[in-house]
Amino acid sequence: MKREQLSKKDLKELIGQLESRGIVCTFSKKNKAEKIDNKILAVNGEPDYFFHEGKIYPSLKLILREGADRFKKISVDEGAVKFVIKGADVMRPGVVDIDEDISAGDFIVITDCNHGKPLAEGISLYGSDEMRALEKGKIVKNIHHVGDALWMSEL
Repeated sequence: MKREQLSKKDLKELIGQLESRGIVCTFSKKNKAEKIDNKILAVNGEPDYFFHEGKIYPSLKLILREGADRFKKISVDEGAVKFVIKGADVMRPGVVDIDEDISAGDFIVITDCNHGKPLAEGISLYGSDEMRALEKGKIVKNIHHVGDALWMSEL
């Protein structure tokens, strides 16, 4: 496992990247942060963020600690849950609730409709209004879900 301690300058750049995309940042330049295998950003020893296609995103473990309400989200019905937690992309028929301010390309938290628990994270393929207008098709690309390698990682 390759570990790289990040400088304050590196952290400042990552904070800027998160904030420029409207994602809540939970760390500052004062935190101890290290990049692990160029895939995970551990903040104070916790795998709080991950890198996907050159961008940084919060992990599900961080979202569970901080609360999903701090992020844009959609809710899926019980029938979609088993597919989403296995890594499937989110299809329109399984979605029961969509936040108002979602744009195409936004980071999205996917929750279950009964308890509001985060199941996965993804990238929106459409804006809120477009999603509502669709009757079928893929609307969110799944990038991290309960039970995947990041979820199971221990530092």
